[in-house]
Amino acid sequence: MEQAARAIYLTQAKHQFSQLVSYSRHQGYQNLGDFETLGDRREIGRFEADFHGLYLNSCLPILCLWWQVSLDLRKKVGLAVAIAAIVGSILLIENPFATPAVEMARGASDIPLGTDLGQRLPNFNLETVDGEEVSLSDYRGKVVFVNFWATWCPFCVDEIPDLERAFEEYGGDVVILGINRAESLQKQTGFLRDLELNPTYPLLLDPSDSLAGAYGVVVMPTTFVLDREGVIIQVKLGQFINLDEIRQAVESATLAPEPIVQVKAKTPEIDIFDLEQVLMAKEGDVVGTRGEKLMITNGIRHIVPLNQILSGGPPPDGIPPIENPKYITAAEADAFLSDDEFVLGITRKGISRAYPLQILVWHEIVNDEFNGKLLLITYCPLCFTGIAFEPFIGDEPVTFGTSGKLYNSDLVMYDRKTSSYWSQITGQAIRGELAGLALEKVPIDTIRWGDWKEIHPDTQVLSRDTGFNRAYGQEPYAGYYNGGGPIFPVASSDSRLPEKTIVHGVSIDGLARAYPEQSIADVGGIVNDIIGSVNLLIVQNPDQITGPDGGLGSRVVSSRVTRIFDRTVDGIALDFEIIGGKLFDKQTGSEWSFEGVALSGLHEGKSLTRIPSTPEFWFAWSSFYPDTEIFRAN
Repeated sequence: MEQAARAIYLTQAKHQFSQLVSYSRHQGYQNLGDFETLGDRREIGRFEADFHGLYLNSCLPILCLWWQVSLDLRKKVGLAVAIAAIVGSILLIENPFATPAVEMARGASDIPLGTDLGQRLPNFNLETVDGEEVSLSDYRGKVVFVNFWATWCPFCVDEIPDLERAFEEYGGDVVILGINRAESLQKQTGFLRDLELNPTYPLLLDPSDSLAGAYGVVVMPTTFVLDREGVIIQVKLGQFINLDEIRQAVESATLAPEPIVQVKAKTPEIDIFDLEQVLMAKEGDVVGTRGEKLMITNGIRHIVPLNQILSGGPPPDGIPPIENPKYITAAEADAFLSDDEFVLGITRKGISRAYPLQILVWHEIVNDEFNGKLLLITYCPLCFTGIAFEPFIGDEPVTFGTSGKLYNSDLVMYDRKTSSYWSQITGQAIRGELAGLALEKVPIDTIRWGDWKEIHPDTQVLSRDTGFNRAYGQEPYAGYYNGGGPIFPVASSDSRLPEKTIVHGVSIDGLARAYPEQSIADVGGIVNDIIGSVNLLIVQNPDQITGPDGGLGSRVVSSRVTRIFDRTVDGIALDFEIIGGKLFDKQTGSEWSFEGVALSGLHEGKSLTRIPSTPEFWFAWSSFYPDTEIFRAN
């Protein structure tokens, strides 16, 4: 009933608006504004006009008053005379295009008062429809939407349900003040009752319309979005398109007091994947992915301080890599793997393989082959990082071993060609002949065994038959995953998050950002973001989100399978959303798998480029990238 009544009203009102546009064109009154019908954007339609250079999904007072001019008056005096009369009347009362009569002053925080972006909106005192007097200053410390509306403006009415949903969604953190322009209490409440609209946010009365005049309000609706200090961060001319646009405004207002400042590290001066360039680098050249310079100490090339490469206890290969891995079927693996246990899962050249963490924790490295091509699988239990690499030095495939060393409490590998040391998290040589050279990372999932075998029932599984006698299935780091800090020293610590918070880190174009798994889940399991020049999609499959543990006896390690993609397709950055547990892009409505493949729609068959990432402890990411930003759910 509510939707039907509202639809009838809006359809009629917008139809009148479109008739005015068509009639003005027919009469040749193009100078009133080149009105453009942009078409239906919602199920009940929307018309937008370009008036004096403003693209509006709104009513100008002149046009809205015209709707109230009777058809007889239009016929008798014609469009030009009628509009001239209306314009003249308005201008006699007030000049809507004049500079607002607002006192410019400075408050205690030295922010000027005014109605422009970056200014603090002047205070007002108005009465609510319930007879309560309120002041704008009452809501300092909250995000505030000051929304000017009227019953004669269909676009104002159209956005009320979305404003109400936002008000309910954010609870007391967001306040919406609906200020009615020059209409009586009876007209306003009767109108809302007839359309079965019952907004619970404060509705204020301005019977003299003085506030709209003071604020220079011309377009209807107009909404001033204020941050927690009362500073204007957005002036929305016209209707909010949908609830998502309101949420974006809230997010901007929430972040406004503490704007994100991207700290850009100095990028390498050479191609760190080019062996020849790395070998020719001179002392002082920037060669590290984090801006590190090449150092030479006693003839040893290195990009991190040598005294920060620490002994973890075992000698080289004391934690023995798996050199000739054997594989079994999923059914055979079920004999010792529970569905909740973690595995590293990868599909390459048509072959899917799972590497149980209960095996990797005892070996940390698997020198593997896919159809005759080497692939390096690594796992550091101290940082909870599972990373795969293309193990090539130049064009030469090379196997790797465990050095027995740690850097920032993370696995340090060595290559069996030059014995250079390599950091697992960065994938870059940090000491030795190849210092500065980087390996190409390959996407790999940290995922529950039950989820992996459901997606890949024909998967091969790393066998316990490794050639070594180890207590597979027993956790050697029992208790470590329940909290606390790292066992070994790290170069820097960061208290912005608990040390063993699980994050996914991305470093692009010298910029680093951490996405806590829980924060991603808190915003619905999906984030459309940009880092440097890359448009990112960070997404969690809702069917692969369960509670903590993963076979580690952990209270801090969850099993939220998180993947990161470049969301650019055919040169266009797509925006994604999850609807009913499925992934869609907003531009074309194409459905995508959570592996980044379009299943239907305009983009069917196309794939997003996967960006390698791994879940890891916050202490690990922040020690490698101390200037990192953090994605926050609010």
